[in-house]
Amino acid sequence: MAITKPPKPANSASPAADAFIAGAPDAAAASARNGVRKGNKLQITFTIAPTLLDRLDQRAGELGQSRAALINLAIAKALEAGF
Repeated sequence: MAITKPPKPANSASPAADAFIAGAPDAAAASARNGVRKGNKLQITFTIAPTLLDRLDQRAGELGQSRAALINLAIAKALEAGF
């Protein structure tokens, strides 16, 4: 007897299930966000001037932080300041 792999499940649920999920109270909020979920965070993409990126990388290095950590810190501080 040959060993066979079980069939792969379909990529999409039935149309009724899709409609049910889309009707959830938080469905609009989830679909309005663009990006890839990475644990508790959401990966996004944005455009930045090369000179500003150079300054960001230099400052992150001086602080011993990653580029992403410094960006998150700057955004949090700007929001706290009401910017």
